[in-house]
Amino acid sequence: MFHVAQFFSNEKLSASDKFETLLLSANTLLALSFSVLLATVVVCYPLSYMFPFELQMAGHVAMIFSATLVKIAYVCRCIAQHELHKEVR
Repeated sequence: MFHVAQFFSNEKLSASDKFETLLLSANTLLALSFSVLLATVVVCYPLSYMFPFELQMAGHVAMIFSATLVKIAYVCRCIAQHELHKEVR
């Protein structure tokens, strides 16, 4: 199993190791950004009456950024899967 710490070391990495790292990073970013997106949707819409206006505004801004990160992470994931000859889904 390849570890992310090896990515930052001085030793040369093979292309497949780099794409394995990209896949791991993209999956992690996808999970985190999707969680933030769900949290901001809950704060901004169904439970908005429980939060102050400033927090709702921050939630709307965070919603835009987290949705963008979801899309970027998904594209990186697709690229890594394609280069590793895995099924892209």
